[in-house]
Order: sequence, then structure tokens, then C-alpha cells
Amino acid sequence: MTGDIRDARFYLVNESTPAADADPLEFEDAFAKAQALADAGSTVRVLYTEEASQIEITRLVSHGIPTELVSGA
Repeated sequence: MTGDIRDARFYLVNESTPAADADPLEFEDAFAKAQALADAGSTVRVLYTEEASQIEITRLVSHGIPTELVSGA
């Protein structure tokens, strides 16, 4: 069972920010930052908690931003 989507957290991971050092963000902040980094040519991936909605995940993926479920966040 998933929790409330308002509890979803997203973590930006790239060459300079390993997963252990990533700060939790809400979707809109994570999406905007990930899109800006990707547009600038950086390799970025967004980790998300199980509360994330399919729409949020699809939005990231449709913009070419790889995603991955993070466990234990």
C-alpha cells in the first residue's frame, strides 16, 4: 500500500551528488532542477519514494530523466 502522495520525496543524483548526499525535494522542485541539469548536459537521475504518483514518474521519464525507486528513505 502506498502512502499519501504529498509525502513523496524525490532525490537528484548526478556525478557530483551521490544518493547518500542528496537532499529530499518535493516533486516540482526536483522536476525543475532535474530538467535544468539535463538541459545543461549533466547526467542526472531522480530517485523517488513509494508515495510518488505514476503521473509524477511519467512526467520525469517523458522528459528523458531516468528515475528509480529508492527504498528506506
